[in-house]
Amino acid sequence: MRSIYRILIATIFCFVSFAASLSAQQPVDTVYTINGTVSGARGDKMQFVNVVVKGTGLGTVTNEDGRFSLKVPRYLKSATIQVSHLGYYSTQATVDPSSVKNVRFTLNPHPGLLEGSSIISYNPETLIREMLKKIGNNYPNVPVLQRGFYREMAQKGSKYISISEAVTDTYKTIYLRGVNGDRTKVLKGRRILSQKSADTLSVKVQGGPNLSIYTDVVKNSEDLFYEPDLEYYNFQMEESAVIGDRAMYVVSFTPRIEHPKYPLYRGRVYIDKENLALMRAEYSIDMTNVDQVTTYMLRKKPSGMKFVPQEISYLVNYRYIDDVAVLHYIRSIMRFKCDWKKRLFNSSYTLTTEMVSTDFATENIAPIPMRESFKDWDIFYDKVDAFYDDAFWESYNIIEPSESLEHAVLRLRKRSK
Repeated sequence: MRSIYRILIATIFCFVSFAASLSAQQPVDTVYTINGTVSGARGDKMQFVNVVVKGTGLGTVTNEDGRFSLKVPRYLKSATIQVSHLGYYSTQATVDPSSVKNVRFTLNPHPGLLEGSSIISYNPETLIREMLKKIGNNYPNVPVLQRGFYREMAQKGSKYISISEAVTDTYKTIYLRGVNGDRTKVLKGRRILSQKSADTLSVKVQGGPNLSIYTDVVKNSEDLFYEPDLEYYNFQMEESAVIGDRAMYVVSFTPRIEHPKYPLYRGRVYIDKENLALMRAEYSIDMTNVDQVTTYMLRKKPSGMKFVPQEISYLVNYRYIDDVAVLHYIRSIMRFKCDWKKRLFNSSYTLTTEMVSTDFATENIAPIPMRESFKDWDIFYDKVDAFYDDAFWESYNIIEPSESLEHAVLRLRKRSK
């Protein structure tokens, strides 16, 4: 099964619309908020760092400015916040409601693994096959419910033209069953769109919040590592790495020959040396056959427009809860150009989506009914409404907006008045 993420591009006319254990959402006064930043040893702000409440399913990631915010139930009178990132030692601090104003973490780089040589004689394709065989041992073997935060951002050049985001629940069957039966439900969402007439395209993603289903490269192993497709790849062992305090095998892969039906990937994966769990994947669509990539990427476009794909890349992170690896963060970037007949210049667009798991439960959960689920063919942007209340998210955990994103929202709001 290939990823369902495809772009719909449509001309905008002169209308504007503005967008909007796991238990029920907690009232705001039953949680306290931990704000903080994560920096490197030289003071550089670190983005997309895993930030979790140790011993729970609660978590988020830092934004592009290294900032994070976590809402923690007050019944946890103190919380141990643990932060970890590729190539750095993990660190932690215990926080209570009296000390949550601005918690600062500094991550120190790991000096590397002293094994004589980090590149070993392990056959890399064999390692991938062994990782696939151990999915049942390393990932949930019971159904799970993950609460998450999802965001889509479309840019024309460097300018944001639409932003939409939501809190979601995703029900997943056991990992060995693949993604059949997995469903996502949007709990609360909002959106905002540029109304400038010069922003002549609406760029939307088909199946948006289902990112947490189809880009879970372990559970949906028929996408990135579909076993009949392994023969199309070259695999290579790279220098070992560390995530948190755990040593990782690193395997890179590139297409060996072109697949006759769909584009392949190139990238690298990080596999835990202790149990062979895949903990991180960085990969992108191979752009050798542009026509093939266009078919994969594009769902619909206006007549008279030429679509030129440039990049489709993914970052997928997992983390441990009680020695079981679970999906934590996904980020995808799609870049493309649109050429119009009889126009001198083309336009460059970037569509970024990200999802973080903010809570996790395995007890007292039930499948999401089909009638309430987000469908593969649904357009997320069309499913949420406008809402400008600063307290819109209430006690839900989200990915903190970066400073640039906050400024973009303010500009879009001013244009809408």
